[in-house]
Formats: sequence, C-alpha cells, structure tokens
Amino acid sequence: MAYVSAEARREQLIEAAVRVIAREGADGATTRKIADEAKAPLASLHYCFQNKENLLLAVFAQLSEELPVDVDLAEHEDVSLGLVVEQCLTRAMQWSARNPVRMRAMIEVTLWAERYDPELSVSFYDAFLKSSEAVLRQVDVPLTDEELHSVLRVAISLVDGLSLQMLTNGDTERTLRDTATACAMLKAFLNESA
Repeated sequence: MAYVSAEARREQLIEAAVRVIAREGADGATTRKIADEAKAPLASLHYCFQNKENLLLAVFAQLSEELPVDVDLAEHEDVSLGLVVEQCLTRAMQWSARNPVRMRAMIEVTLWAERYDPELSVSFYDAFLKSSEAVLRQVDVPLTDEELHSVLRVAISLVDGLSLQMLTNGDTERTLRDTATACAMLKAFLNESA
C-alpha cells in the first residue's frame, strides 16, 4: 500500500465525510462509514481528527471557505450596497447550485451542531455574518449596524431557504430565478432605505 501523507489523508477523509454526510446525515455518518468511503483505515481517521466531532468541524470549515462571500467591485462603476448584496447572494446560490452535495453536507453539519452544541451553531452563523459584513463594508453603507446585520441575516436566511428548496425539488434553474427575485427585493429595500 502506498504511503499517504497525513495532510493528503486529512483531505481524503474530509471529502469522504462530505459525501457520507450528504447521503446519510451527520448522525448517520459514522467514522467507519467515512473511513470506508475514503478507502482509508479507521485508525487514520482517528489519527487525523481524534473523533467524529473534530472531523465534522473540519468539514464545516472546509465548506465555509468554499462558499463565496466576496465580490468583484472592479468591474462596476456605480457600486452600491444593493449591488454588493446582490453579488454575494447570487454567487452563494450559484455555488450551491453547482455543489448540491456540499451544500447538503453544510446544512447537515449545521443542524448537527444545533442539536448537540447550540453555541457552536450560533458561532457558525456569526462567522458568516462577520465575513459578509466585511465584504459589505467595502462600500458606503447607509445603514446602522443593526439594520445592516438585519439585512445580512435575511440574506443568509435566503441562502439557507433557497438551497433547501433546490435540494428538495432539484430545480436549479428555478432556484436561480428565485435568487434573482430575492436580489431585486433586497435591492429595492436597500434603495428605499438609502
């Protein structure tokens, strides 16, 4: 059997965990099933992560890094908060449409955290809130901090809800049309608030 470095094994196990979690849920994703999916010895999973909880956290961290929250402001002359929110929401939903297995795994891990460690699930959302706020602060924000956080929470809720609908009905085209509708609504609200 060929040698696999700890870092390469770690990546294999995270990818296997994503697939198993998406297929069987976080509770059904046993360490044995994940190791089997990765074609790795169970001991290597415990060596790399010590336990299932650490592996699930690594899965969430990996997927969070992949979910786009940045925007490309250089290609626009008139950059508004509404445009930035639209780009963030659209890019997140395009990623979700291209990566339904990964989005399902992210949702499953978030629900697992909510059941077993509610403070952890709150920290997941807080991390999204902070990274999204940093992106939005690149432009003039005509809202109070509380108003901006409310808009961000609504945008995150839209990503969650639209992703769940897409996973349920499998209609990515409809989901992207609904995303455009949601963006138009948010932009109208932000234009009115400005």
